[in-house]
Amino acid sequence: MWTSVLAVIAVLVATQTVQFLFNLKKVSYLPGFRTLFSQFSVFGAAIPTNYFHPGLNWIWKWRHTVYDYYGTRTISYVPFIGEPVIWTSSMEVAKQILAGDPKLIKAPSALVPLLLWGDSVLTANHEAYKKHRRVVGPAFSSNTYSLVARETVRWYHEMVEGENWIKQGNFTIDSMDQSMLKFTLGVLSRTSFNYRYPWSNSTDNTGVPFERALTTILTMKEVIIRLATPNWAYKLPIERLRRVDDAYSKLGALMRSFVTSKKDELASTTEDMEPLRSDLLTRLVSASEAEGKNGLDDSEVIGNVFSFLFAGHETTAHTVASALALLALHEDEQEKAVKAIHEALPDGRDPTFDDFTKLDKVLACFHEAGRMFPGGAIVTRDTIDTFVLKVPDEKGNEDVLVVPANMRIMIDMVGIHYDPRLFPDPERYDPSRWYGVHNETDLTYFGLGPRACLGRKFALVVAMSLMTCLLRDWKFTVPLKPGETKEQWRERIMQGKYAGLGFGVHHIPVKMTRRVKA
Repeated sequence: MWTSVLAVIAVLVATQTVQFLFNLKKVSYLPGFRTLFSQFSVFGAAIPTNYFHPGLNWIWKWRHTVYDYYGTRTISYVPFIGEPVIWTSSMEVAKQILAGDPKLIKAPSALVPLLLWGDSVLTANHEAYKKHRRVVGPAFSSNTYSLVARETVRWYHEMVEGENWIKQGNFTIDSMDQSMLKFTLGVLSRTSFNYRYPWSNSTDNTGVPFERALTTILTMKEVIIRLATPNWAYKLPIERLRRVDDAYSKLGALMRSFVTSKKDELASTTEDMEPLRSDLLTRLVSASEAEGKNGLDDSEVIGNVFSFLFAGHETTAHTVASALALLALHEDEQEKAVKAIHEALPDGRDPTFDDFTKLDKVLACFHEAGRMFPGGAIVTRDTIDTFVLKVPDEKGNEDVLVVPANMRIMIDMVGIHYDPRLFPDPERYDPSRWYGVHNETDLTYFGLGPRACLGRKFALVVAMSLMTCLLRDWKFTVPLKPGETKEQWRERIMQGKYAGLGFGVHHIPVKMTRRVKA
């Protein structure tokens, strides 16, 4: 018996070895990682980053060393068990990959969480993308951004009142990122669905807290559970499964009801009347209805709104939280931002969308935090045909890399934003890097090329409005442990990682003190 078992094992190992050698050839023997498991496999993701296994967080922990070690900014990851991948942190290579070549696609297998309710502008490819872009584009207008600014300011005041901050005056928030996640989720639900709930949890008329349903479905672990669990398993007496399924079902039903009510509203609106509301869903349904048979079906409309919720709320929240923490560390930069706010809004009023360009120094603080902790830390494309890349070496010479079909290429946005050739002294928090940068395509932490984040202006308006109110009213400092320096606090707290679907810093404690108004 044991002889048979060993023989089977030997055959499997030999077969896998042949496949491994084939995969090395497939990546043209690019230098890089050689591991037992793929980093995105169940086992590979569970193993922390260490010398023998990069894990999920190597792009952060090894950001200063890994590409120098291999002598190139384009490397390979070839596991003994699993598919090979090409990684790059070269801006030159990234621009080629993200230029919109038809030989490259966004593979559904890399975007499964965004496909929970339907295809969208974030997941579609080529001709389908053009259809989504044509319909979705008009929803991102100055009217939408004006609404976003107004709702962000209103929600800020509700947060201050709900948390009783003014009475406290001086306090420490244990996890600023969690507060910002709650904040951005509320803004997005208001501006996407025209759905409002109070800062303190409330229940909708179905008896399920809307906020809780959104939060559950927008959590990475819960998404994985929903996608990996067969339908029959939800009938089992397992509380967590029932909670996930209940949130998924209720949220889906609620979004479908929103689409139906929007269609009824638009049907009763005459041609010379504007839609009654300017939320994102209304504008999407309106644009889609105007396209007729070339428009989007209900699942695609919902897929687009959900994608913006899904992709937008975590990344914006983590970047705002990181920016506030970095300003707490660098009080000189904080005071520069506060001075810019007073110059733009000398009467101390709340910001509006009309103030967007005047508050560019506040946005620069957000941009620099986005550079240091890019929410979309990895961008993927898959080849559907042979694709030729021009890969520069460290001396500036160009090599040609022939990438075969069915190969995944992963762009390391952390590596790009810590490349000292592009951003000198990349560990230094320096908002002035972004002074005078008004072209959104230069904001590389939102992605590159024609498929860069469509909702970036949306996120920037939220950030501008929220950070202006916060910095105007509150001074931010870091709560140090006895004997701890700011440098030690930063080393302890400001470490990037994935938690949820977005990359960022997690569990950031920040001390807030109410500013005395002149």
